[in-house]
Amino acid sequence: MKLINSREADDLIFESLCQVEAIDLPLLNCAGKILRENIHADRPFPPFNRAMMDGYAIRSIDLSTVAAFDIIAELPAGAPPVEIGNISGGCIEIMTGAVVPSDSDCIIPYELTNKLDNGQVALKNSDQHNSGDFIHTVGSDQAEGTLLLEKGSVLGSREIAIAATCGHVHLKVSKMPSITIVSTGDELVDIKQIPLAHQIRRSNDVAIVAALCRSHINVKESVHLPDDLEAVQSQLQRVIQQSDFVIISGGISMGNKDYVPAVLDTMNLEKKIHGVAQKPGKPFGFWSSESTAIFALPGNPLSALVCLHRYVLPALRVALGQSQVKPSKVLLVTDIEPNDRLTRFLPVKFLSTGYVALLPPQNSGDFVSILGADGFIELQPSNRKIEVKGGEPVNYYAWL
Repeated sequence: MKLINSREADDLIFESLCQVEAIDLPLLNCAGKILRENIHADRPFPPFNRAMMDGYAIRSIDLSTVAAFDIIAELPAGAPPVEIGNISGGCIEIMTGAVVPSDSDCIIPYELTNKLDNGQVALKNSDQHNSGDFIHTVGSDQAEGTLLLEKGSVLGSREIAIAATCGHVHLKVSKMPSITIVSTGDELVDIKQIPLAHQIRRSNDVAIVAALCRSHINVKESVHLPDDLEAVQSQLQRVIQQSDFVIISGGISMGNKDYVPAVLDTMNLEKKIHGVAQKPGKPFGFWSSESTAIFALPGNPLSALVCLHRYVLPALRVALGQSQVKPSKVLLVTDIEPNDRLTRFLPVKFLSTGYVALLPPQNSGDFVSILGADGFIELQPSNRKIEVKGGEPVNYYAWL
């Protein structure tokens, strides 16, 4: 197979993706969805001069001349605004969140006052207060019309709150795509079974489902295929016709029973990738049509997990309406020797210093050892004597 590099693989995948359909959903059904419209402030934030403390609204000009203030009215949050008026030395008893009277410019918290027997209020330290104290000024957070949420945002609790305060009862979000997971191999049995000596329980399919679930992406169907050409042909034909995305694990290399690539090549699909110069995950493949994208992952557990996090999850996020996000960077604690041929994906764990240390597995089938890893780094081929020195930033992908 002709090998390409990981960056070329990215280009081929992203140029072939189609965005999924956008739909309108009630706001409370949008948690975890991808926003497909921009949300602007429909009024200033805050929309009025807002009291930040329970206390008394006064005119700061009275601070130097008034010994005790008369309480004109009480103003709770949610009540229409009132004014002090022309009464010299008057004040309004005000609650947090209430509209500050238009003819006052200072809030004195309760704890900085003394209530006198005649009902008046005296300040403990009148020279310590200034105009603007404890007033959240209208528009000081955001002006009306400001872009608050960009399309492509993931809608969590904060984003839902912003949409609500801007009056959005419904939101335009990405429709959940139809995704099918396909695992292959005669050696694999259901997790409920006790495997024979030559068998192992399936884990790649459930790992893929779990990672998608943590990304708020649902799976429509999981299918396991035996190493049988007719079964692979019929089932792949069916799931590709019924799915927006198909994620296949196993059966994609060069073995006599690795039927998946040849079967995909016979369908009305365009082969974009089959083979990437990387370790682990060299057999990784990608086929596409106008309506379906097919990711073919190696069967070795670590290879499947790496390719899922490195290629599949970023591609699904873009198809759902997010912008393509560059991987985060981490700093290595030690030097790493170079490799001039392959991109390498190496499991790492975070240290208390904030640096990361390698946690190398035994091989691409060893996924138990990576339980202690937080994610993996990506190292491009290099002719340097030392590929990466300790303290250099490298691309990092966190496990889901």
